[in-house]
Amino acid sequence: MGENLIKRLIEFLQGGRMEKGQRQLSWFARTKFGASFIEVLRELESVTWPTKEDVRGSTVVVLITVAVFALYAGLWDLVMTYVDQWLY
Repeated sequence: MGENLIKRLIEFLQGGRMEKGQRQLSWFARTKFGASFIEVLRELESVTWPTKEDVRGSTVVVLITVAVFALYAGLWDLVMTYVDQWLY
């Protein structure tokens, strides 16, 4: 679905009509910004997007990693608080 959407968006932004066998570019496609934007969209066509399962798996890994480091930081803070109170 994504590839088809990107192709349709590129065609829409290039716009224009056929004149003398050549496509007449739209005003947007003739600007530097428009040409760059269309080029970015063309690059996006070649991207291999992750599946839902890949995204879900990566999200779980990130959440677990964040939880472990938060627990580690919290425990370390607690220990250092007790050491600070004991010393001073």
